[in-house]
Amino acid sequence: MRPRLHTLGLLVLTAAVVLAATPARPAPPRVLMVTYSAGYQHEVVRRPAIGTLSTAERVVAELGRRSRSFEVTHVSTRADVERITADSVRAHRALLFFTTGELPIAAAVRQAIFQAVRDGGGFIGVHSATDTWYAVAAYRELLGGSFDGHPWHQRAAVIVEDPTHPATRHLGKAFEITDEIYQFRDWSRTRVHVLLRLDPRSVDVGRGRRPDQDYALSWIRLDGRGRVFYTALGHEPAVWADERFQAHLLGGIQWALGSP
Repeated sequence: MRPRLHTLGLLVLTAAVVLAATPARPAPPRVLMVTYSAGYQHEVVRRPAIGTLSTAERVVAELGRRSRSFEVTHVSTRADVERITADSVRAHRALLFFTTGELPIAAAVRQAIFQAVRDGGGFIGVHSATDTWYAVAAYRELLGGSFDGHPWHQRAAVIVEDPTHPATRHLGKAFEITDEIYQFRDWSRTRVHVLLRLDPRSVDVGRGRRPDQDYALSWIRLDGRGRVFYTALGHEPAVWADERFQAHLLGGIQWALGSP
């Protein structure tokens, strides 16, 4: 019996050594997702009941879980927003805004957000993130533009300008989608890298305000050592159920987090 016990002891000891030598998987980066609406509240960020997630919150959380590439902290109420601190900003690798209006975040915390991105963090803006903080010039500069109306709410054709980016490489050269289509001010393609733009032939382009008919719908930019991704899509609940949009958003989030 003793030899067998000795062998068993060696096996247990060996297993313990192997387990101790196996490095623990690092925790995935965290994304601070802010969906508070100081202005108009979109249906996709409206929580159906206390303690439940909105459509947008649920989809982003599921994307993080399925890809194992990030976890999400949700900020959805005014009280939640007012509790954001510089430390809580720095505890997250990236921020995601689906917001409207003048968010009640202290100036010092706003500066912490901008500095966190410049220091290598990520920022993801979805749909009405451009309809946010009009009085904060640094925010417009961070995001690359601001909302200037939605002339079209219909099925439209979208041209993929960069088919190699993680947010667009699954989309082909062009696709059609039904959504609310934005236009922007304080925006220039010389300051951003355009991923998607509206095909002006698919809408009554005369309803827009740009003489050049250049209506970008998604872009990226670098801010210091940080990465900024924006997509204007995402108004309609059906868009959030669209696997093409989900892959577009996931690729943008992963890129903003620092993936190639």
